[in-house]
Amino acid sequence: MRSFSKKEAFQFGWRRFKERPLFLIGLFILTTIISGVTGFVAEKVGDGGVGTAVNLIDFAIQVILGMGMTLILLRVYDQVDTDYTDLLEPLHLFWKYLAMTILVLVVVFVGFVLFIIPGIIAGIALAFASYLVIDRNLGPVEALKESMRITHGHRWNLFIFGLSVFFINIFGALFFGVGLIVTIPVSALATVHVYRWLSNPPKERGVYVSAFSKMMGTFLFIVLLGGVALFVLTLGIDSTTDTPELRDEQRKADIVQIKLGAALYRDANGVFPVFLEDMIPDYLAELPTDPRTGDPYSYIMYGDGVDYEVCAALETVQDFGGVYCEFGLELGSGEQSALDGFNSETFEPEFSPE
Repeated sequence: MRSFSKKEAFQFGWRRFKERPLFLIGLFILTTIISGVTGFVAEKVGDGGVGTAVNLIDFAIQVILGMGMTLILLRVYDQVDTDYTDLLEPLHLFWKYLAMTILVLVVVFVGFVLFIIPGIIAGIALAFASYLVIDRNLGPVEALKESMRITHGHRWNLFIFGLSVFFINIFGALFFGVGLIVTIPVSALATVHVYRWLSNPPKERGVYVSAFSKMMGTFLFIVLLGGVALFVLTLGIDSTTDTPELRDEQRKADIVQIKLGAALYRDANGVFPVFLEDMIPDYLAELPTDPRTGDPYSYIMYGDGVDYEVCAALETVQDFGGVYCEFGLELGSGEQSALDGFNSETFEPEFSPE
C-alpha cells in the first residue's frame, strides 16, 4: 500500500514557509505570547472559585487559538489569502471543536491507562480530527471516525513522521529556542500536507513504506516506550522518597553531620566555628541545606565559641512551631532546647509545617 512521503511533506512545508516567513513567524510569536500570558495569569490566581473560572477561561482561549491556527495553516498551505484576524473566524465552530477535543482526550487517556500503546495508537488515529472539524465542518463523532478512516494503513508512517517532527523541533530548540520560530511553522505545514494527502491520496503518487522503515519505527517505538516507562518509574520513586517524614529525617541527619564537623573544628582550633562556612572544606565536604527549600540551617555561636546551637524547621512536628534545635555541648537537645536557648528573632522557618 502506498503512503505519503515524509520528505515531500517537509519540502512542501518549507516551500510554503518561504512564501510567507514573516507572517508565519509573527503568528507563532503572537499565539505564544497570548498562550503564555493567559497561562501565567491562571497559574498565579491559584485555587478557589476565581481560580477555577480563570483556568476555564484559559482553556477556552487555548481551544480558540488552536482553531484559528488550524484554519490559518490550512489557508497558507492552500495559498489562500489569510491574516491574523482569521484566528477568530472559526468561533462559530467552538462547541464542535471543544466536544471533539474532549472526546479525543478521553479516548487517548483511556488508551494510555491500558498500558500506553493503545493510547499512542489512538493519538495517531485521531490526529486529524481537529483539521476535519475546521476544514469540513464535521461534527465531533464524525471527525473522529473520518480521522480513523484516512489514517488507516498509514499509522506506522504517521508514527515515524511524528518522531521526525519531534526531533526537528528538538534541533530547533538547541539554538536557544530561536530555531523553533522556523521549525514549528515548517513542521506544522508539513502536517497539513500529510492531512491533504490522506484526505485525497493521489493514485499515481506516494511511496511504499519499506520493511526497514517499519523495523526502524518499531525500534524507535520501543526506545520511546522504554524512556516513558523509566520516567514514570523514576517519578514514582521520587514521590515515595520525597515525603515530609523523610525530609525531617534528612534534616536531623544533617544536624548530626554539622555537629560532627563542629566537634572536629573545636578539637583543632579550641573553639567552635563562628559560621557554618568556616568548616568547609576541612571539616565538612559541603554545607548541608534544607532538603525542601535548599536554604542553610540556622547556626548561632555562643560565648566566643564556647557553644553553639543549630536549628531546622520540621514539617511533621507541631510543637514549638516545628523548630528542632541541638546544642554543641549537649546542654539540651531536640524540641526542648528550642525553648531553652533558641532566639526566635534570629531564625524564621521558610515555610509552615504541613
